[in-house]
Amino acid sequence: MTVRFRRTPLPWGLLPLVVSGGAVGVTARYLLTADAADPLQGLPVILAVNVLGSGLLGMLVGWAGDRPRLRAFLGTGVLGGFTSYSALAPVLALAAAHSVETGAQSGLLVAGGTLLLFAGGGALVLVALPVGVAAAGYALGARAARRRDA
Repeated sequence: MTVRFRRTPLPWGLLPLVVSGGAVGVTARYLLTADAADPLQGLPVILAVNVLGSGLLGMLVGWAGDRPRLRAFLGTGVLGGFTSYSALAPVLALAAAHSVETGAQSGLLVAGGTLLLFAGGGALVLVALPVGVAAAGYALGARAARRRDA
């Protein structure tokens, strides 16, 4: 059995919308997460940002339907830049480095414990919670779109 993929042309006209939206989203996330003196303090904020962004993205996709410019700017751009699952690994690495630098044994234990939590089930929470909120957001957005179109 041969699987064939159909190539779709890249909509280059949407690229400036994605880039400008991404700049807005990344800036908002940075402003929310950059203030923590201890890197581990940023972990709950990152989780909250990912949950909020996932819910808003779900609502946008459910509501916006086939509006490529709106989805490119707000969805891929703003909310794609706002949510950042890749921000979790640097937070844990920074916590460990901060602990080594200051010689704080308790900080190393906290960083190690957080790493074990993340590897042993915390990842499920950090992924499943935003996905569930995104699904709920999609249902709300789709309901709002049906009311708008009715």
